[in-house]
Amino acid sequence: MSGYTYGWIAVAAAVLFLCVVIVLASPVVIHAHIRKKGKDDDIELDLKALFGLVSYQVHIPTVKFYGRMLRMKEEMTGAGAGFSSKSNNNDEIGWERVTKTIDTVKQIVHLTQHLPSWLKQTLGKVQLREWNWSTAVGTGDAMWTAMATGLVWSAKTTLLGVMSQILQLKTEPHIQVQPDYQKPSFTTEWSCTAKIRLGHILVAGFHLLRRAKKANGGVKAWQNMLSKA
Repeated sequence: MSGYTYGWIAVAAAVLFLCVVIVLASPVVIHAHIRKKGKDDDIELDLKALFGLVSYQVHIPTVKFYGRMLRMKEEMTGAGAGFSSKSNNNDEIGWERVTKTIDTVKQIVHLTQHLPSWLKQTLGKVQLREWNWSTAVGTGDAMWTAMATGLVWSAKTTLLGVMSQILQLKTEPHIQVQPDYQKPSFTTEWSCTAKIRLGHILVAGFHLLRRAKKANGGVKAWQNMLSKA
């Protein structure tokens, strides 16, 4: 092989290495937006990766409770690598399904070695870039409204404190609670933007797979539990 050919191979290898580094360093951006006003609900989840070349959106315009059953209408859209897809689903979540999922999670935690520490390490790589949460609450009584406002504020600050200990807080969070002394009401709107490098996700997935293989029954035990759930 001539020196000219070796030169082209070196250039191609350098370009390939640079592309891999750029892909691994690219951010996965997750944006969530939840609005609730009276009986009207709206949930949006937007995920983008590879600088927007891959995107996935979930829109839930309807969330209704029927006794012990939660019914949701889902609109999902995905795009990437030259393809796009769209689907609409009506999903029902009952108490039995919730308890079954909780039991499955408990079994996975028990089965997988040091799973909580893996989760903490993974979440520690997530950067919180936006956190806006405003709420208006009223009970129809001035005293109870003031108490409810204080409880909501306390819950928000506590949750934010926990999140700041787990995630990388890269912005000043905005939280607001307004009392509505005129009538019983509850309105809330929350938006959040988080980022994590694709490389961190791949490394976390590799470590999780390695832990799952060491578990009793290996990866197959995981698959069986998830399929039953």
